[in-house]
Amino acid sequence: MADQPKRIRAVFFRSESGAEPVRIWLKALDKEDRFRIGTDIKTVEFGWPIGMPTCRPLKHGLF
Repeated sequence: MADQPKRIRAVFFRSESGAEPVRIWLKALDKEDRFRIGTDIKTVEFGWPIGMPTCRPLKHGLF
């Protein structure tokens, strides 16, 4: 999977001050949970389009 290009790039929310609360939250998780979430992010980046249960549409094209 890593030798093929990303089909979509994961972008974390960044506040006006430059803080990335999701990235901070991810770094606070234990290694096993970070690995599981990282695997899901990689699945979305390289396997887009992808549906449930990995990626749920929220609204207005935001997943």
